[in-house]
Amino acid sequence: MESTIRKFLSLMPICIAVLAGLCMQGLAETEAQQVEARLLAPPVIKTEPGFMAKILVSPGQLYDPLFVFMHNGAAWLTDDGGEVDGTGSRIVSVNAKGKVTVIVPYTVTVPMIAGGFAPPGFGKLTGQIIMFSQPKTDFDGAFMNHVIQRLDPAKNYAPTIVCTLPKGGKLNNGVPGAGVDARFGPPNTPFGGRFFAATLLNGMVYQMNSAGECSAFADLSKYGGPAGIGFTNDGQRMLVSTQASSKGGLSVSSLKLGGGMLLRVSPDGKVDDQPVAKGFDAPMGLEVAPKGFGSYAGQVFVADMGPAINIPVPMTQRLPADGKIYRVTSDGQLQLVASGFVNPAGIKFVGSKLWVTDIAGDFIGGKRELPDGFIVQIEAK
Repeated sequence: MESTIRKFLSLMPICIAVLAGLCMQGLAETEAQQVEARLLAPPVIKTEPGFMAKILVSPGQLYDPLFVFMHNGAAWLTDDGGEVDGTGSRIVSVNAKGKVTVIVPYTVTVPMIAGGFAPPGFGKLTGQIIMFSQPKTDFDGAFMNHVIQRLDPAKNYAPTIVCTLPKGGKLNNGVPGAGVDARFGPPNTPFGGRFFAATLLNGMVYQMNSAGECSAFADLSKYGGPAGIGFTNDGQRMLVSTQASSKGGLSVSSLKLGGGMLLRVSPDGKVDDQPVAKGFDAPMGLEVAPKGFGSYAGQVFVADMGPAINIPVPMTQRLPADGKIYRVTSDGQLQLVASGFVNPAGIKFVGSKLWVTDIAGDFIGGKRELPDGFIVQIEAK
């Protein structure tokens, strides 16, 4: 009996250590779960009179949802994140109930930013997905000459580089990096038959023709870095949002608050010095409201990431919810539509509803590798 007691007592420190370890592990797991729950909590979106909003896709499903494009009436979009052995980003579809379906997984191509299906009359590229992309994964890929690639639906979306953007402009040695919005010109307009892409790093908008040839289109560096691309309803002018910088070039590195603008560009690349609107902090995607969106048809809606885009935030803390959606009145005034966003990127009218994609923490630039992106749907009352 005495020997048994001695043996038990000799094992006590080990038992206590094991129990303590299990206890600490449990506490760590609980704390991690609490952090995750805090970071992935749905945002609180506040709308102004005349609008109502709901979370269409909650955090936890998307990394960095960027720009929406339509395919056969369905909404598809790029989701930047999820790097796997030199590949990263994917294409997903989202239905009216917010269900996310993967079309192109993370394992297929380098990070994609924006694009869509090449329309009829685009030569051998017709029917292919054309994507404005980084040349490689990771943060350094954002500062290299970006590429335009095609993904072939008939070959499991196998990617092929169509062209590499040439140097252009005087900022940052003319390197076309920090790609943002990209889209096709409206058919049957002076912009038809061309694909356009904006690069913040050198303050340029590029174009690609139906033969797959890329060239500089417009230099907006004197106004700031171009971020969002859209077109007037009559298709006679391109609309570009610009982010102002005290240093020029990649504006997000030295954001000039209140210096963002919305500008008009002619089909030959000439920029109108008179802005459509000004006073944004970090404007991104934009689109003109169609008929059926309440009394706001013809007004430009713009996503603004807000003043906190440059403020470092520890990984375990939520990012400031200072992003906003504005509409631009006919006399160029900014009217708030909704607030409570984190880093809203894309604007897209899907039917009679406005979809806003929000990347929240930037997967590549901010190294916040969390599926904290979300999508908000806004309706006009």
